[in-house]
Amino acid sequence: MSGPVTTTHFDHAIEEHGMRRHGMLGRGVGMGNALFSIDYDNLPHEARTTISLIIANGPYPYPGKDGSNFGNKFGDLPSGRYLEYTVPTPGVTNRGTRRIVARCTTAQLFFTACHYERVHVQGGTKAEKEQARIIATSTVDAEWRNGFYIITGMALELRNAINKAIKAKS
Repeated sequence: MSGPVTTTHFDHAIEEHGMRRHGMLGRGVGMGNALFSIDYDNLPHEARTTISLIIANGPYPYPGKDGSNFGNKFGDLPSGRYLEYTVPTPGVTNRGTRRIVARCTTAQLFFTACHYERVHVQGGTKAEKEQARIIATSTVDAEWRNGFYIITGMALELRNAINKAIKAKS
């Protein structure tokens, strides 16, 4: 008789609902940037490579910058201490604006494509502002929305490895 079969299953709708209910998804403070969720498997390849570097503790493409404190000055993320890591952007020769940001206390990971670009729109209706943000953000990185994506849907082994690496760094 064979042993039990284990199937890894992620219910992303429930995961998202729980985060939204506890204020983890939605609008950030101040600039009004949104916090979205993204499945690990849907991240750009370069972001998954950066996560592998975090687990291995490098070598990082920008030593001294990667693993440094992220200030969360705009309040886009929940309060707490964060570390940032460069995610290479295809076609960009400098550091670019893509990052993985890690929350030190929980080892939650966030992806952003607009690290330095904060699109803020004044005037107009809520719908007009949202549309203006979408248009303006597309000039920053056409593939991604303005704000941060909490990374969901990781296997337990990967989550534990990330947690161990972030705790060792902080």
